Amino acid sequence: MDNLDKQAQMLRKLTAIRESFLHRTRGELPLLLDLIGRIRAGDFTAIPQLQILAHRIYGSGATFDFSAISENAGQIENLLEALADTPSAVAVDPHDLGRLVECGRRLASEIGAALI
Repeated sequence: MDNLDKQAQMLRKLTAIRESFLHRTRGELPLLLDLIGRIRAGDFTAIPQLQILAHRIYGSGATFDFSAISENAGQIENLLEALADTPSAVAVDPHDLGRLVECGRRLASEIGAALI
C-alpha cells in the first residue's frame, strides 16, 4: 500500500468518525434540550448531566473541526459553571437562564446544519 492509499484510507476513517459524532450528537439533542428545560424550570439536579454532555460535545466538536458546534457547547459549559456555583434557584439570574436556552437553540441549529 502506497502513501496515497494510506492517506485515502485515513481520510475515510476520519470521515466515518466525524459522521458518527454528528449522528450520535443529533440523537442526543432531545436529551440536551430536555436538560436545559429542566434547569430553566429550576431543576438544578440536571446540571451535572448537562455539563458532561456539553463538555463532550465541546471537545469532540473541536477535535472534528466543527467550530460552531464546539463554540456553542463551550458557552453552555461556561454558563453551567456559573449556575452550579449559585447557592439556590432563587438566586439565579433569569438572564443567565435565557442565555442558556438561547445557546441550546443555537447548538441544536448548528448540529442540525452540520455537514461532513
